[in-house]
Amino acid sequence: MSDETETGPRTGAPRWMRVLLVVSLALNLLVVGAAAGFAIKGGPKMRGGPPGGMGAMHRALSEEERSDLKKQMIRNFRGRKDEREAFRQEMTGLVTLLRAEEFDAGAAADGMARVRALFDDRVAAAQTLLIAYWGEMSPADRVAYADRLEQELQRRRR
Repeated sequence: MSDETETGPRTGAPRWMRVLLVVSLALNLLVVGAAAGFAIKGGPKMRGGPPGGMGAMHRALSEEERSDLKKQMIRNFRGRKDEREAFRQEMTGLVTLLRAEEFDAGAAADGMARVRALFDDRVAAAQTLLIAYWGEMSPADRVAYADRLEQELQRRRR
């Protein structure tokens, strides 16, 4: 058999190459779509709840309470630009350490300790806001919250 058809020499890519091109294009579109979704939506949501063991306390809040507390936290954290900049600088330093030819474990441990301290400050601020929020609740609302918290803790033990 030859590559000639009744009308002349065969032109164009073989069928398998066209199929491969379509599959490659589909995968590229999938990657671009995922990247665009990540950029628009901000990536995956936090699954385990807030840091610092506050997950059960967070889940025990009603949707309305969560929304109110979230607004308070946003207002509180908005004024902490210095902390955000410090976090960025620490992370940039860790990236530099990781790219170095010789890895300095001591410097990495120091950087991680500073990052942890920044996180600890945020957790402490969130806990302070939560305690103040509890103080604003009526006794009946606090009891209802305590019941939901207890249920949440029992559910996690199973």
